Amino acid sequence: MKKLCKVLIAVSMPLIMLLMIVFCVEAFSGDRAWLGREYDKLDINWYTGMSTDDQIRAFMQMVDYMKGDADSMDVTVTVNGEEMPMYNEREISHMHDVRALYKKIMLAKWCVIGFAVLTAVLSLIAFKGKAGKRELLRFTAKAAVIAFACILLFVLAIGLWAIIDFDSFWAEFHVIFLDLESSTFDPAVSRMIRICPAELFSDMVLRIFGTGLAVSAAIAAAGAAYLIVSKKKRHNEASSI
Repeated sequence: MKKLCKVLIAVSMPLIMLLMIVFCVEAFSGDRAWLGREYDKLDINWYTGMSTDDQIRAFMQMVDYMKGDADSMDVTVTVNGEEMPMYNEREISHMHDVRALYKKIMLAKWCVIGFAVLTAVLSLIAFKGKAGKRELLRFTAKAAVIAFACILLFVLAIGLWAIIDFDSFWAEFHVIFLDLESSTFDPAVSRMIRICPAELFSDMVLRIFGTGLAVSAAIAAAGAAYLIVSKKKRHNEASSI
């Protein structure tokens, strides 16, 4: 059973670290204060024809609909002095697909949490006594360090791609997870695209992945520290015999 638990730990550790990024998506996508600062920095009111408050309100309606906190995309804004519905039918259809993807991600999140809990319970049962618990901690620490190294390499590769050519990265994301054709909009007729410039999304992606990686790095650092301390302790105990 110990071998099975070690396999489960090796699988669950990178999943848990990826889960940190999902938690950041949940936390940061609805951050009104950050969004306001971002719009102030981008200074696109002249481009959208909307006030910053209306831009934030429209963006948050989109986020709330994606998360299932709003039943529709209906929101009225003032564009160049004229009140009108913010989103057209094609934009609403696209966000319906995004909402379905978000639901799948949330389902995956709970599956990972359940898998991690099951792994923890089985591991605590399999590794008994002080020696067993030390073996469990050492293996978990090693798994954390290795998992972080692998995820860091993957995220750095993705991040480098996004920094060099965000438009290509964003298009490929839609090809993989959504329909690219239905996700392509003309800024001349799409108010959704005007309030969501590439700079805003690139800043949001960097914030989400940066924070998620920082949390994962802290987990890996704790694992590395435990391995160093336990190795010194074993060395001292061997020397004293």
